[in-house]
Amino acid sequence: MAKKLKVGDALRGYRITKVFGPGMMAISYAAVSPSGQKVFFKQYKSPAPTVVWYSAFVAYQKELAARVRGGKAAHFAVRQVDAFEERWGGPCYFQAFEFVENGADLQQVLDQERERHRVTKSAPARDPAVWARHVTWAKVLVAAVAALHESGVVHADLKPANAYLVEDPTIGSGYQLKLIDMDFSLLADRRAPWHGFQGYVGTDHYRSPEHMTRGAVPLPASDVFTCGLMLYELLAGQHPYWRDDPADYGTLVKAYVAEPPALLGLMPAPADNAEVSAALHRCLSPDPAARPTAAALRDVLSGRSAKAKAKAPARPSATPKPPAREPGAPLVSDGIELLAPGGGTLRIGVRTELGKALTRQLGTDGEFWDDRQCVIERGPSRQWVVSPVAGTTNETLLNGKKLIAPHALRQGDQLAVGRQDKGIIKLPLLARAR
Repeated sequence: MAKKLKVGDALRGYRITKVFGPGMMAISYAAVSPSGQKVFFKQYKSPAPTVVWYSAFVAYQKELAARVRGGKAAHFAVRQVDAFEERWGGPCYFQAFEFVENGADLQQVLDQERERHRVTKSAPARDPAVWARHVTWAKVLVAAVAALHESGVVHADLKPANAYLVEDPTIGSGYQLKLIDMDFSLLADRRAPWHGFQGYVGTDHYRSPEHMTRGAVPLPASDVFTCGLMLYELLAGQHPYWRDDPADYGTLVKAYVAEPPALLGLMPAPADNAEVSAALHRCLSPDPAARPTAAALRDVLSGRSAKAKAKAPARPSATPKPPAREPGAPLVSDGIELLAPGGGTLRIGVRTELGKALTRQLGTDGEFWDDRQCVIERGPSRQWVVSPVAGTTNETLLNGKKLIAPHALRQGDQLAVGRQDKGIIKLPLLARAR
């Protein structure tokens, strides 16, 4: 019989540095690999080698890992480093994964947001910065699920706790999203070895109708259902079926009592709030065939669906040049204001590094600004000057043209980010004296 590893034990060159504790199927550890890399190490309790489907499980795991590693899903999943069978008091199956640090799972992040806004008595997603993050996470989550399905894999246990957010200050949302806990995920075209011996994985309050039907096998559409519940939480601020009693949850799921959600913010164009709301509602249909595919849902969130394309105006053959603008008076004053299209205002009276921390409070397009996009400062003559910061993701635009050197501001100048050659302008800010 296999025995539990302890700190200091070494197996195939993996040295255990920390014991996280037993889960339902495996015991988890932190370890150092033979190359010195820190890894997340798992020792499987179930299935035991004595189980009739154990050998088939090991082969199934190899195929599962190969599909994830060889397709688009590799970008959205924690990377498997190794997998092998070995004796440790008895034969056992082990897996090693890259160790993900500097982050938290989506459930922890949402709980922290709710607690923070409970204290301030405000709705989390009504904060423009929070809403922008939630929209990004929603899009990445759906893209991850679509990538899995394109590789012929069903996650089968989607929930906020299985979406890990890795801190990454180089991207707008501040986090990468990685799907975790795929040990008992399914190959969409191959029956699982444990079928008929034990049930399929799933979590209370995130089970699809198929998860709750005896003998039914979770499908890609089952992932779409549970993904839909997560999208309700991200974009509408609530789980539509959450009840303390899981039996009540099951009753509500089968009765399809959820309403199309009212989103807590405006989806970035060209996505349409009404279309997104309707798609999320279809995700929760008890009939798997009535749900959108993950790929179709991805297109709706990004405004690339057939319906959105039909509504979109015809694209002109060339980007028209902005009309000529009479130069305003030089901005010579003690302070200036930057006015956003939605009515928000930034007041500046001292040298200011303009970036995401300030602009995202003016609208969701503030996420297109870098943390340090440009610098606005007043010269000795009280003339205000804007200077670009080198190496930004998007260009700093002044009146639609790329800013490449310090430039004196004039009354009515438009400051934005985007791409001059493509005519892309994000969050234009009108400059005026105050």
